[in-house]
Parts: sequence; structure tokens; C-alpha cells
Amino acid sequence: MAGNRTLSQVQTIAELAKLDQSDLEPRCQCLYFGAELNAADMVLMEVEDSVLAFLERGNSVVIRGEKTDSAVLCLDAKTYDVKDTDTSNTLLILPACSTTNECKDSERQIVNRQVIGLAKSYYEVKPMRPRLRKLRSLLEECPYGGDVYEEEASGKRYSLEDILDVIQASEVEIKEELKTQRACHINGFWRMLHFDYECQLLSHILSLVEENSWDFHRIPLKETLDTLENLEPRAILEHTLECFGERLPRQDSKGDHVFYCLNEDKVCQMFAEMLLRPAEKFNLAEFLLSWQQSVPDGMATGMHQLQGIAIIDRNSKPEVIFHFPFSLMPENEVDRFNFLFKTRDRWTQEEILPYIQDLVTEKLSAAALLQKHARASVGANGVRVYNSKRPIK
Repeated sequence: MAGNRTLSQVQTIAELAKLDQSDLEPRCQCLYFGAELNAADMVLMEVEDSVLAFLERGNSVVIRGEKTDSAVLCLDAKTYDVKDTDTSNTLLILPACSTTNECKDSERQIVNRQVIGLAKSYYEVKPMRPRLRKLRSLLEECPYGGDVYEEEASGKRYSLEDILDVIQASEVEIKEELKTQRACHINGFWRMLHFDYECQLLSHILSLVEENSWDFHRIPLKETLDTLENLEPRAILEHTLECFGERLPRQDSKGDHVFYCLNEDKVCQMFAEMLLRPAEKFNLAEFLLSWQQSVPDGMATGMHQLQGIAIIDRNSKPEVIFHFPFSLMPENEVDRFNFLFKTRDRWTQEEILPYIQDLVTEKLSAAALLQKHARASVGANGVRVYNSKRPIK
């Protein structure tokens, strides 16, 4: 019971334990158990310093995941894996406990401490890659193809709150992925644009640029929207310019003129997808010619623009190219490499990097990933290639 232990009893216990009195701190903390232990109401979580500092600033964290998901902990801009870890010893939970520095008093004394809970496990929290692959699946349930098709559109629409409920990532990471997926905020919901509709929007803008002999590095926003608003909503047109270009700094003294610069690589990549999507395989030489002829005048196509959307079979005679978008990749690391090596036996580093770059972390480089999952060798042409370490079923 609390308060019943005397200083002489403490000294006797120390002697029985063969402890030297000089090794003991002046303040002795005696632990006792209260009438009720709230073990079931308490959860311990071990966090890194950055998470602790985040909480100490008064911020909140949220644990996300559906019933079939393993839980993740999210800050405003970072995601952590949460695992239940057992301890070899039972942990005692106390509302107050003095540290060594706090026990250096001049006189020996006894302080009673009540144990209010027990724990045989704790949650271990480690940084992880956000689980964003499911977001694309949600957005594809009801793609936006223009107002004329909205009455026929089926499938669920998702607001940001809906997305935050089911996607295991921080809000900042989710918003970045929405931008990567070129999703558009329409009537309170985040919608992915139908590919054909995206092509139509970009075509309207490029046609207007050509008609007016504008430099695609400097497209006036207001004139573009005023001219095309009878064809498409102004917000959707501006969204398209954001996706395939970037807003230039204001250069007019009045400050009321906005210009956009189209991104050559993004536009050329879009035209490559227009050609590749309908075709199962495309003769490489014919594709390269058709591709360059299809892009706007003044833009140049390049092989780097195909990274993450297509691969080339150089063993075929003649060489062929086919659509192989990054969106097909499984999210799981092992499944990703199995899928890649099932598609193709051997990959060069240049070919495989676009499909594994998102798996790279501060502690795991692309080279380490390849060493972990692939076997390197030198091909007949002297180029290093990678094949699977595991049998592919």
C-alpha cells in the first residue's frame, strides 16, 4: 500500500539485493498499484523526434485505413507505418516519475508513485511511402468527359474528405498525387478527366495557338478562355493549361495579364499516348515518324518523353514499341518487380528506372532496389541488364 514503506525497509531491500548504498540516488521512488489499472484504456506509441515535436506544437495526427487495411499514421505531410510490437517485459505506466537528474537531493527520502496501467505491447511507428495507388482507382470510377455526358455518367464521385477517409496518405501527399494524376476539382468533387476529353481540350488550345501564331512559350490566358469558353468551361481550360504548362510571372505593368508556357515534354508525351493507346504494338520507325509529324510545329520529340508510358522491344524484327503506362504497376514492391520481369525478361537500368522510381526512399536507393530484386549481367552489346532473382510464374 502507498506510504507504508519506510527508509529502513528500503535500505534492507537494497542490502538483500546486494546493492551498494553509494550507488543509490538520494530520492527513492516506491511503486505501488492502485485499486484499478486502466490497461485497456491506454496505448503506448513510440515515435521519432519529428513526430513528437509535431505533437508538442499542438498539432493532431490521424490514423487512416479501411477495415481490411493495416493502419497508418498521418501527419499533415508525412505518412508512417504503425505496427503492434510485443515487449519481453510488462511496462508500468505512471503519471509521474523522476529522472536521474531530478533525484539528486541532499537528503535521502521516499517518494510514492502509483502505477495506473500495464502494457505488454506498444505501437512502433516508422516512416513509409504513402499508399496512393488506390487513389487512381477511385478517380477512374467516374471520369469527367464534359458537361454533355454528365447525365449519363455513373460511378461514385469523391470529395477531398471522402478521399482522406480511404487513402492512406497525408493530406499534402494526396493533393500532390491529385496534381500528378491531373485530377480536376469539379462541383466539389475530384474527377479524373477522360483521356479522349483531355486530348480534345489540348487540341482546342493548340489549334488556337496555331491560328493566332502565338508562341507556345507565351499563351495569353484571358484571350484563350474568352475564345474557347463557348466550347469548354473556363475552369477546365485553365486546368488543362496548368497540367500541360506553367503560369509565367506577371510581366505587364498593369499586373492584369497572365500568360502560360506549354511544357514541350508533357505535350509530346500526350501525343505519344494518343498514338500508342489504340495500337497493340507499333513499328518503332513508323511510330517515331508519325509522332514527330503529329506534335505542334516548333516542338521536338525525344525518347526521354516515352519514359513511364511505353517500352521498346529491340529483339523484335523490326523493332516495335507498345503502350506500357506506369499506372499498371502494382503498389507492393515484390509484386512490382514480379510484374516487370513477367512483362520482359531483361531490362536496362534506363528502361526500368521510371517504373521503380517511386519506390526509392532516403534509405533505399534505386541501385539498392535492383540489387535486392534483380540479378545484373552484361549483354552482348556490352550494356548492363537486369533479370529476376526469383522464378516468375
